[in-house]
Amino acid sequence: MSSPRTRLVLKDLQLKDENKYCFECNAHNPQWVSVTYGIFICLECSGKHRSLGVHLSFVRSLTLDKWKDIELEKMKVGGNKNAKLFFESQPDYKPNMSIQQKYNSRCAALYRDKISTEAQGKPWSEASSSAANHSNIRENSSSASLSYNRSSSSLSNSYEQPTNSYQSGFSSEHLKSQTADFFSRKQAENSSRPEYNN
Repeated sequence: MSSPRTRLVLKDLQLKDENKYCFECNAHNPQWVSVTYGIFICLECSGKHRSLGVHLSFVRSLTLDKWKDIELEKMKVGGNKNAKLFFESQPDYKPNMSIQQKYNSRCAALYRDKISTEAQGKPWSEASSSAANHSNIRENSSSASLSYNRSSSSLSNSYEQPTNSYQSGFSSEHLKSQTADFFSRKQAENSSRPEYNN
């Protein structure tokens, strides 16, 4: 359960701007948040955010969960209005994107980085963001499985004998590519499940 101080801070934040309504569906009085984006969401949309995985959206209850100070800072620098303005300012954002598409996009990667950086009290710019080179993950399963097949076949050819590191033989870009392919495949598998197609 959140502390009285945490509940007071979150209650004050919820009264600001568009935070009285769910960021995703506009339901009144949301009781959940995505700490990652500093946005307020309803119970139903919190389930959809949880299905994205904690690497894309870390969900907390306003009252039921314990909060860390950095999570409160993310909520302070975030907010539904700030998130909406940021997303709408990005060229890869489309208002009719599914939740899967939206939070696997470059604009979401940039906003995650922005919230994380500003919550630490550091200045943020898109040009210097670690997410500036993020590419959107494909949505349909055929392209995801093609990516997986390509990365699987390249795995057997790319391993070199280890030296001093468990990552020897794999470049950072190769690991990033493998990771993106893995999550793309899992996302495609999850999106084809009936309980996620609402």
